[in-house]
Amino acid sequence: MKYQIDQSGKIEQTNKTTVIAYSNDNQFALVIPRRLKRRIQEVFRLHGFSSLFTYYLFSVGLFYLLEHLEKKENIIIDTEYPGKDKIIISFLKPLLIKNKKPDHRISFARIGNRPPAHYAAKDVFDKKKRPDKTLRLEDIIRALKKTDGRLRECLSTLVDVQTRSIKTKYHKKRKKSRKAI
Repeated sequence: MKYQIDQSGKIEQTNKTTVIAYSNDNQFALVIPRRLKRRIQEVFRLHGFSSLFTYYLFSVGLFYLLEHLEKKENIIIDTEYPGKDKIIISFLKPLLIKNKKPDHRISFARIGNRPPAHYAAKDVFDKKKRPDKTLRLEDIIRALKKTDGRLRECLSTLVDVQTRSIKTKYHKKRKKSRKAI
């Protein structure tokens, strides 16, 4: 059986929620809330991994989307990030293997705007349907325990991170100067 996966709302757009969904005979949609994306992006930025944020979070979303598939399947992922297929696979495959999930046959291709996977993601994104799963910080922490090397060390601070207020950093209030009349 073949599964198609599509995304609605890019991961790097942290002002919007992201939905990743698959479809064949049945559908499953996963939501990554915008607040969670911002929090994780801040950790990646603080540790100098800001260029990997998008691909790591997309891979973790794919992992949670595929984790309940019990047998090896053909997976076609819409090409959301051209040329980054190897990076995404390098994050996704170890997560599947270390969690004792099937090693799916994964490929990337343009699936367009007509397949059921597109509508499965878009309907949840537009709030016409409820998601099957909403990714939480605990899910990210569980996945990072299975991540290798320096990236895991970076992400281990995820539990303690607190986001900075943009207002205080970039928009300081100016004191009004009063001129004597």
